[in-house]
Amino acid sequence: MKTVISYTLEKCRKCMKCLKSCPTGAVFIQNQRVEINHDRCINCGKCIDACLNQGLQAKGSTLVDIKNYDYSICLVPSSMICDYKTQEEVEELFYAIKLLGFDEVVDISDIEGQVVKEAQLLSDGEPGKSYISSFCPVVNKLIEVKYPMLLSSILAIDYPSEIAARQLRKKYTDKGKIGIFNCCECIAKLNLAKYPYGNFEFEVDHALAIVDIFPFIKENMKNGRIPVVLCREGLQSCSPNTMLQNPDYLMADGFDKISNILEHAEFGLLNEFNLLTLFPCFNGCLGGNLLWGNSYLMRNNIHQLCHDKQKPIADLPFEELYGESTINQVNDMRSIQEKLAFFAKVNHQLEGLPGYDCGACGYPSCRTMAEGIALGFKSKEDCRILRNEVKQHESE
Repeated sequence: MKTVISYTLEKCRKCMKCLKSCPTGAVFIQNQRVEINHDRCINCGKCIDACLNQGLQAKGSTLVDIKNYDYSICLVPSSMICDYKTQEEVEELFYAIKLLGFDEVVDISDIEGQVVKEAQLLSDGEPGKSYISSFCPVVNKLIEVKYPMLLSSILAIDYPSEIAARQLRKKYTDKGKIGIFNCCECIAKLNLAKYPYGNFEFEVDHALAIVDIFPFIKENMKNGRIPVVLCREGLQSCSPNTMLQNPDYLMADGFDKISNILEHAEFGLLNEFNLLTLFPCFNGCLGGNLLWGNSYLMRNNIHQLCHDKQKPIADLPFEELYGESTINQVNDMRSIQEKLAFFAKVNHQLEGLPGYDCGACGYPSCRTMAEGIALGFKSKEDCRILRNEVKQHESE
């Protein structure tokens, strides 16, 4: 999948904070421009958070795209719903979204609930092995890039938005050209759609950043309601603090914490847990950087919703829950021998670098620089420290 991060040249100050913040070394400077390695970028948004000048941005589709379809549908995730305290407010939210131009607004909390339940059932089948359940593309891509030994541990359950989109396409075969829009609570989920980033393997057509459409939604509130019945399990799936607690499950939120867990899991040190449920955002999906609410208050709202009617979790067939979009492994090196040879080549180049990780070459560390040299993108002459040492030696 392509990165959702875009570079804005006129606003960049070459401060290199984005390079230092990237956990996978995907950001580098080439020819006075910030470049992003698509294979290494996990769309976590840390570089955007580090950039104080808006030199890096991530944008979704716009509401104008609704006009391109005969029948338009908006998917509303539980994380968006949890910003509201009462059932009445939630029903006003759905009506406000419909007024944006959609023909139908769909709650997917029941599918989110089934996805969580399915992960728990699957993880109980093989004691002594830790399965990883993360419906966040950041975690799945992080494992692919930094912890490939754990790829086989990821439960291949599809993203709830994709499952919902497939069901809706089967339901509305007579509606002409259907456009499915997903409201996204974080930067990473902007990638789970055909547009605007060209990932045509997905069922969802357009990704909408919730923060971008919030002002329009706010204007439409108090104008009417659409009856909505919510699924408690789906709402609870937004945060590790509200999910079902089980001594056999390890739930964690926060990027540093989940990185530490993955390091332990790679060495088999967490096999006493059947299931690892990981959220890179603090307070889970409620802490998504495209939401407008307070994640602490949103967590409390979960307990206040669904007091009356409750929608049960979805009961979709087994095969409808699975898809290849949860893991998009990119690996050009076909064999273990080739991987080891490349690793040795990188280490050889690393030995000839100063090891200061200064970033002056445009790469965040000497290791990523060594990888660039091994791949033919850079040479040792691009290292300013080595160049200065050569010049000093020649002057002497």
